[in-house]
Amino acid sequence: MHRRAQRPSPSEAAPAVRSVGLNRVVAVIAAIWVLAGPAGAADAPRTKILSCKDAQGRVLITDPSDPRCYTPPLTPDEVAKQEAEAREQMEKYRECMAQQRADQTLLSRYPNKAKHDTARQAALAEIEATLKISQARLDALLAERQRLRNEAEFYPNGNLPAKLRRDIDANTALINAQTEAIVGQKDSAAQKTAFYDGELARLNVLWQRGPGRGCVQPRIVKQQGQPR
Repeated sequence: MHRRAQRPSPSEAAPAVRSVGLNRVVAVIAAIWVLAGPAGAADAPRTKILSCKDAQGRVLITDPSDPRCYTPPLTPDEVAKQEAEAREQMEKYRECMAQQRADQTLLSRYPNKAKHDTARQAALAEIEATLKISQARLDALLAERQRLRNEAEFYPNGNLPAKLRRDIDANTALINAQTEAIVGQKDSAAQKTAFYDGELARLNVLWQRGPGRGCVQPRIVKQQGQPR
């Protein structure tokens, strides 16, 4: 009489099952490595392993966008640096916008060099007309001084009449004032010339390329520091 084969108990069969399952997993991984291993690795994109830390400082192998990732609060120095950089970027943006508006105004006013030349000539012509009047006035005062000197020669000892002395003093003051006025008007003409030269240099750039690209407003970065 044959005995039936005794079946192993569940506790005895579990390690064997686990062993068979583990062997199958290893075999599958080995097969995948053979098929897509060194020969196909060159063609497959490499996956970058990313990690972050949670609020307790534990490392998480995950995408940084994982809500468990934690960014520590900024230190006071880091906050101050971030704010200073934001102010600097905003100031550059405002300067860019101001320059862009100025360029657009300049192009609208002077679409070509002929328009700019006309404006320059008109501005300088006004100063030149004032200079001619001032120079004529100075010439008259110099002629008056010569007449007063000739009259003073009749008094070799310097005992000039009070009226003649007052006339000479007044003439001298007027000559000095008129001379200063002429110097100022010449300086104004030089400044006008330099101003229009600067405008023309900028216009030459704008006429060739236009007002340029628009200004990019800086992105406001919110301070990080609370767990997401």
